[in-house]
Amino acid sequence: MTRTKVAVVGCGHLGTIHARLLAGRDDAELVAVVDPVGEARERVATAHGCRPLAEPGDLIGRAEAVVVAAPTGLHAAVAVPLLERGIDLLIEKPIATTTAEADAIVAAARAHGRVVAVGHVERFNPAWRLAAAQAGRVTLLEAARLAPFTFRSLDVGVVLDLMIHDIDLVLSLEPGLLEQVEAHGLSATGGHEDAVRARLAFSSGLVADLSASRIQPVLTRRMSLWGERSLVQADFNAKTVDVVAASPAVDDGRFVAADVPPAARAALKDRFFADILPHQRLPVPEANAIACEHDDFLACVRSRRTPLVSAAAGAAALDVALRVLDRLALRRLGATEAAGASRPSHAA
Repeated sequence: MTRTKVAVVGCGHLGTIHARLLAGRDDAELVAVVDPVGEARERVATAHGCRPLAEPGDLIGRAEAVVVAAPTGLHAAVAVPLLERGIDLLIEKPIATTTAEADAIVAAARAHGRVVAVGHVERFNPAWRLAAAQAGRVTLLEAARLAPFTFRSLDVGVVLDLMIHDIDLVLSLEPGLLEQVEAHGLSATGGHEDAVRARLAFSSGLVADLSASRIQPVLTRRMSLWGERSLVQADFNAKTVDVVAASPAVDDGRFVAADVPPAARAALKDRFFADILPHQRLPVPEANAIACEHDDFLACVRSRRTPLVSAAAGAAALDVALRVLDRLALRRLGATEAAGASRPSHAA
């Protein structure tokens, strides 16, 4: 098998993970890592026996495919010149910080015939894949993505840092046009929003209630999907999927709880989640979602097909996230009066 020459731009937390996983692949050769901080690039390059470089432009002629794990505000400045020079990209989420930057990346990829994947890694989470398959057509979705404060990703708030994962998952269900957005949030650390609750209503009838926080003591990543014939609960951390399905009697309306004779209710109560609404916990396959993301990206580089999460999909998730920010009623935690969010426009 021909090994694809790959590189990573950005040697922070995620870039280091990407470099480690790519260096261990049989179908790829990690040729370089790029970071303006000498200590960071030397550390990762030494660990994996590749070349440390200071500038993304130094990759021209050395790499065929590049993972862009630089700060979000630099994504377009890094990505567009590499695309123009014929390099395929996996860009960490979000694809950019503005719609103009995202559009520039999409346009450059199309103009130069390049593959661009966006790192919405939850699409590759086996718990998500199993849950979505079990739910069928979803009418209501609730997600909670809560995390302790890490001092990472301080260039963006919790919407672009965490909530955008669940926005992308919602959009992957093809819910139609976004018709209504409501959002409330808190700022606690002196910068961007740190906790947000948003409701998104789509033309298909799907309603998504999303909660994201990076100031929560306990890590939580859960999602509930209300399908037409089942209720599905996924825990992305524990990697469990619970399904409560409609029995034939519920499906065709024959079961009416009030019609059950009182003498039979105690026994039926004990069998309720076996006979009436059967419940099962499904085994979730073990998988490293980032490694699966690499599988898809490198296969696309070789075959020239469209990635599971394309540049257009990444731009669509960003667009919804920016609409959440535009509608966000933000207040400072501890403040006695609500304060309007003072943030730059994301649309330009």
